[in-house]
Formats: sequence, C-alpha cells, structure tokens
Amino acid sequence: KMIGSGDAIADFIERITEAAERPGRRDRDILLERMRQDRPDATQIDRADSTYYAELVRRERFRVDAQEVRTYFDFSKVRQGLLDVTGRLFGVRYTLVDAPAWHSDVTAYDVDLQGELLGRIFLDLHPREGKYKHAAQFSLVPGVAARQLPEGALVCNFSRGLMEHSDVVTLFHEFGHLLHHLLAGRHEWVRFSGVATEWDFVEAPSQLLEEWAWHADVLRTFASNDAGEPIPAELVAKMRAAHEFGKGYLARSQMFYAAVSFQFHTSSFDDLTEAERHLQSTYDVFPYVEGTHFHASFGHLDGYTSAYYTYMWSLVIAKDLLTAFDMENLFDTAVTTRYRDTILAAGGSRDAADLVRDFLGRPYNFDAFARWLNSAERPAT
Repeated sequence: KMIGSGDAIADFIERITEAAERPGRRDRDILLERMRQDRPDATQIDRADSTYYAELVRRERFRVDAQEVRTYFDFSKVRQGLLDVTGRLFGVRYTLVDAPAWHSDVTAYDVDLQGELLGRIFLDLHPREGKYKHAAQFSLVPGVAARQLPEGALVCNFSRGLMEHSDVVTLFHEFGHLLHHLLAGRHEWVRFSGVATEWDFVEAPSQLLEEWAWHADVLRTFASNDAGEPIPAELVAKMRAAHEFGKGYLARSQMFYAAVSFQFHTSSFDDLTEAERHLQSTYDVFPYVEGTHFHASFGHLDGYTSAYYTYMWSLVIAKDLLTAFDMENLFDTAVTTRYRDTILAAGGSRDAADLVRDFLGRPYNFDAFARWLNSAERPAT
C-alpha cells in the first residue's frame, strides 16, 4: 500500500476527521435546520433522515433541474466528447476498427500515440439481458514490451439517449482506468503493467479525470441541447455546488467506516456493537441508532478487511495531483504530457509516492484536500 503501515492508516483517519470537523458539522446543521421546518422539536438528525433532507436541501438551495441537465448530455455526443477530450489531454488518437467482439453492441478502437500503436479498447456501454449490471474497466490482455499490446474493455449500462450527468462522471472515471491500462502497457514484466499500482493509489488517476467532467469549458466542447446551445457555465456551477453539498459530513462518515474497518481487524472487542457505538460517536457527525448493528451488514469488512480507508486516500491524492494543473487551461500540454509520462505510463514499476513526488516536485500532502473540504458551496441566487 502507498500509505506504508497500519500506524499511518490510523493517523490518516485522525487527520481527515480533524479536517472535516468544521465542514461536517456545518453541513449537518444545515440538514437539521431544514428538518425543523417539518419537525420543529427535532434536536438531532440521523444518517437515514440525512439522505432524505440532503436531497431537499440540494433541490431548494441550489435549484438544479435534473431534466434540464439531461438535455445537454446526449449519449452519442458524450461518447465522442470523451474521446476528443482524452485525445487532447494525452496526445492519443482513436481509430474505429472492425474487430471480433462478444456482442454486436461492442465497438473497438485502436489507440496510438504519435503514430505508435499502444493497444486496443472495447466499449460495451449499453444494457442488455444477462449483462454485467454495473460500470467497470476490465483488462483483457496485459501489455508486455516488445511482446504483446494491451487490450481492455469498458463495460457499462448507459442510456442510448439522454444521460444523467452522474453517468457522464462515471464514464470519465472508468475510462481513466482504461487509459491507464493502455498507457502503462509497455513494461517488461506483467507485474508492473497497466493499473498494477498500489491498491490505495489505483483510483487516484480516475478520480482526477472526473474533474474534466465537471469543468464548464470542457463540457461546453461536447455538451449541447437539441438547439445546439452549449451547457451554460452558470448551470454547471450550480450542478457542482449541489453535488458537493454534504462533503464535510460524508468525509466524517467515511472515516467512521474506515475506523470500523481498521479497528475491527487490529483490535479485540468483547462487544462489537458497543465498539461500533464508540467509533461512530468519535468519527461520525450522526448518532448511533439503537438496534441497527451497522457492522453486521458492512460488506467491506470482508472484501477490504482493514483497508476501507483507500476510498478517501485516493481522493486526497487526486486533489493533490490536480494542483499541478492550470484550472483556466486544463489542456495545457506541458502539464498533461508530464502527467501522462510520469504517472500513467509508469504503471506499477515504481512506488506511487515516488511518482507523485516526481510529478508535483514535492511529496504528497493533504493541503489541497483540506482546502476543497472547507470551501463552502454557494446557494443559487
């Protein structure tokens, strides 16, 4: 793991909890204030009610019309926009090819960089009976220098018509894994090829690429309605503000989950429910609800064991990586080329911490994440 040790996991949980203290309580109090409009005697709000009231707050404070947003994201335009944006970012070219695939819906592209063939990708993006129901990238063939080119697939279930913006973000995220697989496919050993990085770093490049799906100038290159009008920057700003509302208390909740994951695998408890109650009161902004026994249905306790922290760790690294980019010019080739060659092309051949240091010119830190976490979203006017 990039984090290095169990002690570092415990320290990370404490640091994020501290960074999220003020914004977590700020956002929680906004929910409680809205809840009191319906229940004037309410003194606290739990996680179950927070989900309902968070949606009300997003609708009322930021006034984003989901139906209006969808009109700007026609699938065919989004797919071409994704290829155009990533082509500009990383200097790659996509060529549609007639290649054998597992279904007629699947499209295949050869990907080259400056005339050199990098590999092949398969896009299987629409639902059908019996198909995998989620969105994920799959490595089909690992790249090996001078022996075989990498191949990968993106398997999703998007509408053929208008898309939710959240699906656009998902598409960018998963495509980030696919490009990572191809760009890092020229190593001598399969062990270091593609996305074979430390487990707690592997999501960072894809989380970083999500930023391009939230930037108004980028979206306006492909997001337009039937009249050909590009999505307004003001609408994108409202979408982002609504999306980011609650990031403070969500970070605190994530640290509660991470603490349960870590403590339950490194400590012994006579009463797991009492341990959960204590951890929730320490790390979450929402109270324990009697009789819920969250740990009994927390599936990540098995799959992730003590490493649930990786979700938030990757986001911290992604926010730090973003500091190297000019937010007024996200296509600056000097930066994007350096990122491609330093971070993505390296695959797992070097420690992620060293890759980040070489790209940023300094060791990674938490400053960018803390600034983002403490920035307040402005209501619509």
